[in-house]
Amino acid sequence: MILFVFVIVSCNKDYNVDCTTYDYSNCNTIEPTNADVTITITKQTKDSKVPVWLYKGKYGNSQELIFFDTILDVETKFNLQLNNDYYAIAKYYKDEKTIYAIDGSYLKKVGKAVCDSMCWIIKGDIIDLRLKN
Repeated sequence: MILFVFVIVSCNKDYNVDCTTYDYSNCNTIEPTNADVTITITKQTKDSKVPVWLYKGKYGNSQELIFFDTILDVETKFNLQLNNDYYAIAKYYKDEKTIYAIDGSYLKKVGKAVCDSMCWIIKGDIIDLRLKN
């Protein structure tokens, strides 16, 4: 009796990738230490400005105020250090009431081996301070 054992060895973690023609244009092969975080707000009128506070740390345990100002654009980007918690607060006025929108995220990098390279993906890069209807 002859027994054949086949062992497939590959350093490629994604077996559906053709390494001879892989397009690395969407792959950040340089390990990042910082990343852009996008904060989105709701514009109540065309020229309305929204006060926004951005903190390093978890909500309720604020460690460091990074930014405080009024924002006019719906999306504003901040370049922040990875492997940290961040949260933001926006202050709105609606129907003679003050409404606070709060959101936060843990900003991190995740590596994915593709062929002979490591592609770095950023997670936690959006803080959504839009008003809910």
